[in-house]
Amino acid sequence: MCRLAAYIGPEINLAKFLLEPEHSLVKQAWAPKEMLEGTINADGFGIGWLSENTSCSYKNVLPIWSDTNLDSLGRSLTSHLWLANVRSATPGQGICESNTQPLINDNVMFTHNGCFTPFDVNVKSHVLDILSNDTKTLINGDSDSIYLFALLQHHLMIENKIPNAIVKMMNDVKSICDDKVSALLNLIISDGNVMYACRHAINKTCPSLYYLLKEDSVTIASEPLDSHSDWLAFDEHSLMSFDASGIIESHNL
Repeated sequence: MCRLAAYIGPEINLAKFLLEPEHSLVKQAWAPKEMLEGTINADGFGIGWLSENTSCSYKNVLPIWSDTNLDSLGRSLTSHLWLANVRSATPGQGICESNTQPLINDNVMFTHNGCFTPFDVNVKSHVLDILSNDTKTLINGDSDSIYLFALLQHHLMIENKIPNAIVKMMNDVKSICDDKVSALLNLIISDGNVMYACRHAINKTCPSLYYLLKEDSVTIASEPLDSHSDWLAFDEHSLMSFDASGIIESHNL
């Protein structure tokens, strides 16, 4: 399991998004309140943002609280769009930069909170059977999140619309999961203009996911970043699209 956060709205610095909230993603790394599996997120972290219409990332395989660069990065980096992930690695999946999220291809940024249980050779082979040769080349690590991202990219090449590709991807995952396989499937995805987020699971309880609407911004997080704002829980098995002005549309999965 992991913890996620994302923001779209007026430009803010990294510190305001990642470091300053009372229940920031840094605190959720060592003191999460709503994780269903695991107790700590110490297996690396990553941050994604948009700079002059180019997707950028910063990743570290160390725990987020041990990174001495964050204070200076927090003051100097600004963006109107942020994604972040603190990782609790699934046993057997390597702690390395290639497995650290968010994952980026072209201008699509992707982060996943969840896992396949088990994530074994059968699940991997089912995914590989679906993928085109081009999308197989995107698998440069051994995490289930990387396989899931490749599956999304496969459908984006066909659908060219992120919500449609997400639905197709989830249908594939449902076909892969039988009574012996479960999947936790909270995702945040962005093309730089719109944020797409889903709270979903197959054969298990959905992980927590919340959103906060303000007049000109939207924040999404695995757990509310503070105790005094009007955070709303995502419905289970839902997919929602946001821009800075609020909700664009919602779908059931």
